[in-house]
Amino acid sequence: MLNKCRTIFQLNLFVLLIIISFQNQAWSAEPSKVLKLDDITVREQSSRVSPPPPSATILTGEELQDIHVDKTLYLLEKIPGVAIQDYSQGAVASQFVMRGLRLGHNVGAAIFVDGVPLNESTSHGDGYADFNVVIPEDIAYVEVIKGPSSALYGQFARSGVVNIVTKRRGDFSLYKFGFGDWDRQRFAMSTGHEDGALSKVFGVELYRREGATENSGWLRGNATGKFTYDFSEDLTGSLALNLNSMEWDAPEYLSQAQWDARDYWSGKPQAGGEKYRYGGSANLTYDVTDDDFVNLMFYAYRSNLTRYRDRDTRVDEEYHDRDIYGGSASYVLNTLLAGMENTLTVGIDGQVELTHTINAENPSRVRTAREDVTVDGDSTLNTYSVFFQNQLTPTEAWKITVGGRYDHMDGKLKDNLDGKKTDMEDQDIFSPKAAVEFTPLSGYTVFATYGEGFRLPSGFDKFKYPDLESEEYKQYELGLKLNPIQSFQATLTGFILDVEDEIVTDAAAGTKTNQGETRRKGIELELDYCPVDHLQLYGNISYTKGEYKEYVHNGVDYSGADIDLVPDWIFSLGAQWKPPEGFFAGFDYRYVGEGYKEKYEVGYTGSKKKTIDYWVADAQIGYQYKIYSVTLDATNIFDERYPAYESASSYRTANPRGFFVTFSLSY
Repeated sequence: MLNKCRTIFQLNLFVLLIIISFQNQAWSAEPSKVLKLDDITVREQSSRVSPPPPSATILTGEELQDIHVDKTLYLLEKIPGVAIQDYSQGAVASQFVMRGLRLGHNVGAAIFVDGVPLNESTSHGDGYADFNVVIPEDIAYVEVIKGPSSALYGQFARSGVVNIVTKRRGDFSLYKFGFGDWDRQRFAMSTGHEDGALSKVFGVELYRREGATENSGWLRGNATGKFTYDFSEDLTGSLALNLNSMEWDAPEYLSQAQWDARDYWSGKPQAGGEKYRYGGSANLTYDVTDDDFVNLMFYAYRSNLTRYRDRDTRVDEEYHDRDIYGGSASYVLNTLLAGMENTLTVGIDGQVELTHTINAENPSRVRTAREDVTVDGDSTLNTYSVFFQNQLTPTEAWKITVGGRYDHMDGKLKDNLDGKKTDMEDQDIFSPKAAVEFTPLSGYTVFATYGEGFRLPSGFDKFKYPDLESEEYKQYELGLKLNPIQSFQATLTGFILDVEDEIVTDAAAGTKTNQGETRRKGIELELDYCPVDHLQLYGNISYTKGEYKEYVHNGVDYSGADIDLVPDWIFSLGAQWKPPEGFFAGFDYRYVGEGYKEKYEVGYTGSKKKTIDYWVADAQIGYQYKIYSVTLDATNIFDERYPAYESASSYRTANPRGFFVTFSLSY
């Protein structure tokens, strides 16, 4: 592993030296301009594109700049109703829960970085997405949309959308170096420079750690370069290049007996692997008139994930080699329609995903020495979409949004073991969306939304079970948004998320069928208050209940029972004091509630086990002097023992109390 770690380090050091060579002058502290990105539409003027639903949460770059997280995924803990469950396996994408949907390997949420979908198909379930490819310091803002309520996003948006927008313009420099316990060291930078018509932004991250648990070390490297050029007042082009590389080890999961015996930190090697991802995207935006513009985008990425699992008698390898090509075109019109403000977004997009998957025994961890190959297949998945979203403002008090999305998906699978080729049954799905907002008084808005989404059969099931149809998702929202004064805002949202034709398994019969029906309903409250300058108080709380409506799994009828592994209550509260200079501090207190550990049918008389609920407190203190700062982050300050991940039979231990010191230079 050390030789490969050196290779990763040397590669990123080379990229860093190239980046430094561009920095030929000192830059002012003017903040970077925020780019608005809605799926495939990139503009500086955020008001000119279709806005997100009222229940969306926006995290700004300023909020995220001082936060230290081991993984970018943990930024989502600031979102109401989101709970992270970390597999603690390095570059293997983890899991989070949103609106009662368990998103293993982050499937189920459409995740975009500057308009490029991060989701991957036909591995670990459709929608696999690894947040490790994003540098936190490179983020301009994160837009989180709950449920399938926006027409601008595609098939994976059934539980919601995580739309990450990175910095594209501005004169700024941010350099960080930090270290902490568990032998952690991290370097990150984000710099931007405007030189006439050309804007350049670069980002680098190098992160190494051994981990609090035995055999849990990893090394991560990221590098980005983005170039934007204004050819004229009406025509702008941009090019973005990205590189991610990671290698990791992971211990075995803890058994119930180990957890009960408090054997939290010992763990023999159980897994590990390596991953890389590189590629880029190009955008071209043309202002047709002052009221409308056209955007074109193309992207291409290559990724490779090799994962090993150490068994008692063998070592299994899981290999995915993937090429993704996509493009899109959109048109945005802002005009008056019969005297009413009208914003229309229409577009098309398409993607081709080519994946080679191998499962085999590989005790030597050398690709040419694979033994007992059980899976060797080449799959192709094609997606073509047309969408529109229109917001009409009949009066100052009313806004009406209607939209829809048509997705066509087809594909084929070649089994290299027997030479057979299988075509996927074509999927053609239309998903309508609608929203109404009523603002009787300034700062008080009542809203309601409706949206539909879908989920394809997972992985190779799309080819092996031709009778399977997509699952159908329908969401209803009703909420209130308050912003009576500039320093206070709150959003209260109630929701119902219904799933029909859910795919259920009968292992004994060897079948999978569209026979499940489930419902998730809940309420979310988000608060933000700044009583005085530089002081922010925030909090959020959510309650979610999941129920199997019509659901037979492995011959057992769970209809009427609670959905397992969904925490009921999730809430956090915190405060941050951040003046321009001098001491600053922050505090965050977070609670994740219980859920049933397994499925229990109605009338079950035995003991019902529940997951572990827990409180976690984090704190931060630092000092800012002109362009320099030093920050101490203390995580899990009360040294709470809780699982980072918990299933019916296994655990991952969350980190104990930890400290991380960061030195920053920002100008």
